[in-house]
Parts: sequence; structure tokens; C-alpha cells
Amino acid sequence: MKLSQTNGPLFHFFNDDLHSTLVTLKNAGFKYIDLSFWSRYKSGSPYFTTDNQVIADEYKRELEALELIPVQSHEPFGNSMGNDGGKFYFKKTPLSIDLAGKIGIPSITLHAGLEITPMTREEYMEKTAEIFRQLIPCAEKYGTRLLIENTSWKVDGIHLANADDLNEILDRIDHPLFGVCWDTGHANLCNLNQYDELVKLGSRLEGLHVHDNLGGIQAPNCDMHQPPFYGNVNFDAVIQALLDIGYKGTFNFEADSPVFRNVIPFVKDGAEQTKLKMMPVALRQKAEAYLYEIGKQMLEAYGCFEE
Repeated sequence: MKLSQTNGPLFHFFNDDLHSTLVTLKNAGFKYIDLSFWSRYKSGSPYFTTDNQVIADEYKRELEALELIPVQSHEPFGNSMGNDGGKFYFKKTPLSIDLAGKIGIPSITLHAGLEITPMTREEYMEKTAEIFRQLIPCAEKYGTRLLIENTSWKVDGIHLANADDLNEILDRIDHPLFGVCWDTGHANLCNLNQYDELVKLGSRLEGLHVHDNLGGIQAPNCDMHQPPFYGNVNFDAVIQALLDIGYKGTFNFEADSPVFRNVIPFVKDGAEQTKLKMMPVALRQKAEAYLYEIGKQMLEAYGCFEE
């Protein structure tokens, strides 16, 4: 199994500079990359006013120069059931699917919407299927796989949080370009048995977001996105399931580095050191290399690490 990591959390370290995020992952050892559009389509972003082919060409030049291979991507932040009726969502998500296709990324991960007004489960599932169906023409242009991610939301029940929900929504959509991206942290927040859930998904599982947290009991709704072993996710169950179902994708991290949360401030000579509110860039770069080594050793322990 190959290792990959998202470049998304690195943008705020490098003032939104794509090149720096990719160089950092390259130097850390990663050859395979999850390209995140999560923060790329903000209001006023040049991604709305620049031709997508121009943006795609920039990505392709960077990837080629660094000999990096994009294996999956992530749609922009936004709620398809938002207060504006999803208008902004449907402005940016089709653009991001088109960009992924132009770059040549095999798949893009999608989030289900979060309802603003109360819905029954049936209403929610049908509305969600309808929203995802609207993205099919964008995906068909390049054959881009649309991977629906399990959520950790607890609003009027949990929607698309487990394999049964994900399998049901795929059956409702009934289109061959759809699959699943499994988020280990979200599943842990919902206290799911990850082995059982992944086995239920089987061949529909095409992507991963691997990260750790303290789970739904110890830290409710705390989606920490930490490296493995900084929480209590059962990664033995995860990897055993991946091997048992013949998972074909990469072991893809969506992990931030261990972050300085300043619960207890660092004080020197009686003064709080504000420069430590964010991990220094040099230390963050080392943290990405540490993450790569963690992933490599995990997969080597199961005899499935691939260069």
C-alpha cells in the first residue's frame, strides 16, 4: 500500500503558496499527494476568476517538477444545504471537480450537507442523493470518481456516518462514478467498529482520510486530525480490514501536525511567548517527515508498504 498525505493544512503555514506545501511533502518523503481544495475557493479567491485550465496547468507543472503523483483530492469547504440554498456550494464544487479532472486527479472527496431546517431521515437521504446527482455531469467529463465521506455530525441522528448509510446513499444515487472515502477520525468520534464498517463497504471504498483523535466519549465532537497514536483510533482494525477487502487506494493521511493549543502558555522571563501560538515552519516540516515515518512503519508491520 502506498502512502499519501494532504497538502491542505500546510497552506496557512505558507501564506497559501501551493509550491511550498508540495515541496514540504516531497522533502518529508511523500511521493503521492492528496490535493486539497478545501480553502482554495473562498470569497474573492482567484480560483473563481482565473480560467480553470490556467490553474490546472500550474498544478501540473509543480507536480511534474517535483515528481509527485496526485491520488485524490478534496472539494472546497461549504454546506450544500446552507442558508443560501446551496448556491455558493454549487458555484465552487463543480469548479473543483472540473479542476481535479483537468489536473488528472482520479477522485475528489465530497461532504454531505448539513440540514438547516429539520428533516426526517428519509427526507435527508433523498435530498442528499439529489444534491450529489447534480454533480454527475461535472464528473463525467473527465471520469473523475466522486467519493462520499463519512461524517461525524450528530444532528437529529447521525447522517452518512456509517457504512450502512453510505451504502444506502450510493444505492440511491445509482451511478458508477460514486464511491466512498473513509475518515478514520470521524468514525472514531462516532465510536464505530472500524473493521466491521470497512468490511461492509468492501470494493466501494476507494479513498481514506487517516488521522487520530480521542473519540466520541473522551472528547465529543473534537475532530483533532492528529497523527496516528496521538489518540485512540484502532489502526490494527483499520489496516486488517483494508487488507481483507483488497483495498486498492493509498493509505492517505489527512493529519495535521501535533499542534500547540496553548492551554498552558509558554512563559519566559515572566512573558507569554506568543510566537509559539503556531508551530514554527521548520518544526512543521520535520513533523511531516515524522508523519511519513509513522505511516511507513505501520504498513511495514503488516507487510504491505509500497514505495
